[in-house]
Amino acid sequence: MVLSKKGPGSLRSEKVRKTFLIWLFALMIIAFIGVLVVSFSILTKQASQNADKLIQLKLSDVEKQINLNQKNIIRIRQEADENALAKVHALAKMLTLKPQIIDDEQEIEKIRQLLSVDEIHISDEKGILIAGTVPSFIGYDYASAEQSAQFLPAITDPQFELAQDPMPRGINNEIFQYVGVARMDQPGIIQIGYTPQKLINAMEVADIQNLAAGFRVGNSGSVMIADFQGYILSTNDEINSGTRLSDIGLKMNQFEDEQGSFLGKISDNQYLISYLKTSDYLILGKLPTEEMYFSRDTGTNMLILFNILLFCAIFFLIAWLVQVVVINGIYKVNTTLSKITEGYLDEKVFVNNNKEFQMLSRGINTTVDALKDAIHVAESRIDSELAFAKNIQLSALPGPFERRDDFEIYGHMHTAKEVGGDFYDYFMIDDHHLGFLIADVSGKGIPAALFMMISKSIIKTYAISNTDLGNILFKSNNTLCENNESNMFVTVFMGILNVQTGDFSYASAGHNPPLIQCESQKFKWLDAKSDCPLAAIENYEFSIHKTRINPGESLFLYTDGVTEATNRTDELFSPQRLIDYLNSLPEQTKPESIMSLVRHEVERFSKGAEQADDITMLLFHMKGKTEK
Repeated sequence: MVLSKKGPGSLRSEKVRKTFLIWLFALMIIAFIGVLVVSFSILTKQASQNADKLIQLKLSDVEKQINLNQKNIIRIRQEADENALAKVHALAKMLTLKPQIIDDEQEIEKIRQLLSVDEIHISDEKGILIAGTVPSFIGYDYASAEQSAQFLPAITDPQFELAQDPMPRGINNEIFQYVGVARMDQPGIIQIGYTPQKLINAMEVADIQNLAAGFRVGNSGSVMIADFQGYILSTNDEINSGTRLSDIGLKMNQFEDEQGSFLGKISDNQYLISYLKTSDYLILGKLPTEEMYFSRDTGTNMLILFNILLFCAIFFLIAWLVQVVVINGIYKVNTTLSKITEGYLDEKVFVNNNKEFQMLSRGINTTVDALKDAIHVAESRIDSELAFAKNIQLSALPGPFERRDDFEIYGHMHTAKEVGGDFYDYFMIDDHHLGFLIADVSGKGIPAALFMMISKSIIKTYAISNTDLGNILFKSNNTLCENNESNMFVTVFMGILNVQTGDFSYASAGHNPPLIQCESQKFKWLDAKSDCPLAAIENYEFSIHKTRINPGESLFLYTDGVTEATNRTDELFSPQRLIDYLNSLPEQTKPESIMSLVRHEVERFSKGAEQADDITMLLFHMKGKTEK
């Protein structure tokens, strides 16, 4: 047997190869760290600049909206003044053609109704009110008050006309406007008074306090509007509304320039804060640094993965150039890699010709496994984002209602896999009136969730201190119709209950009919006309129904996620199955348990079929004497 030995040249070559590979490895690690540090710095700066641009764009939108609101108010005021002046000139012409009108109260009242105004006043040449629709004003001297004295020049100037600024009056501070001109038949004053409702509506929409809630920066950022004394005028956070910037950790000397940005803390949370000064307001936008650096962190992770892949490729390539590589091995590797690049990620490289090919095979297989893991991580991240959106949706719902002796109310929502637009709400309008509603936004996903939050905020805004249900739905519908370019809509059932008398007014804007449990302990459908959904038709007048809820009676509200739940054979749960199940429950069933029992019945019926829509329910129960 002849034993072969490595000669000195062979040993030196092996030593040189190892030394070369060690130095190559060290240099590539240094290069990798250097590229990573530089790239991280660039990505950090870029993320900050992009976030600042995003906030500044949003602030610019807020400024444009403020200017647009002010222009709309000016335009509507001008139109209202012109219309009112035309009416009072017409009245002056009528009086000239038919002077006996001045002595006929019924004729003056008919003219008031014809002109659609609230008051008509006519004075003589001394400025004494001699006729009108308000008898208690007869004999009033226009010179006795500064406001009415502004119309006295009409006695001497036939061309005189004046539309006063709308001003609050009475104990309710109702906005009212007086418009007057000179009499044409003789010296005197002709004046009308009316409520400029269109201008009032425009002023409500343009109220600066309601503006910030309609703007969001990114996913979790927001906008605030303050005056130059540091008072917060508008924010989507009701807790901070009306407070000072200094109360949340900001100082006015941080806003010396016309616009700018800085990193700061608000309520112990780190934000990028950008601001823009207008002639009247300081507009601020804030974005959490976690969200601001999300793209940087994602890009850094991708860069690390890319550099690792590049490092492995270069290292093994140079190793192949130093150590003569078998062509067939390269061919086998390339063949397998071709399949992998075509999407066959389960392919494996098995080239065992030498140690280097074995290392290359393991490196490629490890990289592909890492790629598969990265794909799995990306899918998990998407699921996490959907879960985050669901959490946002759930966080907008009200918490448990405070315990009361006269009634109890509960809400429940079980979300589907895809984010939807179901929601419910309940709140005390005043000491004696409870408002509650349930709604379902058209569509799915993030747009539906955002439209849900906007709808909930608008409805509650108009409902606060307002027990006129028709007025609430009318204003909410018109506000949602504005700039509704996506043509989304929301079905709503809403009711207002006098908790002392049990009087209950309600309306259905295209929503599923609710169920009422009367003294017989049996549920039945509550009679309600189904009107048009909100955000579908502007200026729609909704039908208001009235009934009485007696002690011991309950209301059960739900969305179509309950009745349209399906099983594996695509059979619907159906409204009939819902009412049959409710009426099968024992009489002693507690109100707070009914919704969970219904949900379990729906799940039992579905038999494992995937939930396609949110399951949302709301139950109200008027306590009887034995329950208090």
